[in-house]
Amino acid sequence: MKESGFISLDKGALHYLRMGEGKRLLLAFHGYGNEAAIFTPFLQYLEKDFTIYSIDLPHHGRSKWEKHLPLEKKDLTDLVKQLRDKTGVREVSLLGYSMGGRVCLTIIEQMPKFIDKALLIAADGLVFNPLYYFVTKTFVGKRLFKGFLSNPVKYLKLIEKMREKKWLDESRYKFVMWYLQSEKDREFLLQVWPGLRKIVPNLNKLKSKINEYNIPVHIFMGAYDRVIPVANAQRFKKGLKSVHLHVMEKGHRTFDSETIPHMAKCLL
Repeated sequence: MKESGFISLDKGALHYLRMGEGKRLLLAFHGYGNEAAIFTPFLQYLEKDFTIYSIDLPHHGRSKWEKHLPLEKKDLTDLVKQLRDKTGVREVSLLGYSMGGRVCLTIIEQMPKFIDKALLIAADGLVFNPLYYFVTKTFVGKRLFKGFLSNPVKYLKLIEKMREKKWLDESRYKFVMWYLQSEKDREFLLQVWPGLRKIVPNLNKLKSKINEYNIPVHIFMGAYDRVIPVANAQRFKKGLKSVHLHVMEKGHRTFDSETIPHMAKCLL
């Protein structure tokens, strides 16, 4: 059974897909450019145990969000509180893919005593990202980022030079060129990256809370992922006994019919 609805927050309404009829509550957050339905393949393994709320993040899917206002950490805690109240469940489990992994980590940091466990897939936010910080939080970086996306032709020679010098590997080169193809893609990136700039966990606080509450966290990474490398997860899990790293023979899109059953077992 699937049900579509909205959670109202101060700056807009986030759309969700509700799936499953289990007594446990699972909140799921997709990656960049995805939508809530991306987690539908998990349903056959989890529907008896979990009620799943898969959320469309701001500027994705059917969510309605103020264009220039960022998602705040308080918005996430409000979202979780509303869904806990709605279902009458005290503890929640989390599922996050790529950018959605950073959302999950931020929720753990903010409200650890209400987290049962977390499943993170090719997760962003495991280490400090200086490029993301530069282009979303500094005056110079924000101007360059906006200028780059507004008039990318000026920067194409620089990108090609970086590729030639191998400062930009082939995977990242393809990633950059993909998101420069159309004005629509560039505008979307210009909304999403700044729009989630506040959703970055304090890593020291986060790790302290994971240890304090002994929260089970399973991280699945692709051995061939050039967007978010395995090394990020290896670095993150140091000193965290309840964090378990699973490395799959995959790229960035780590979950498929082969790996989903194994991932679902970690939640069950």
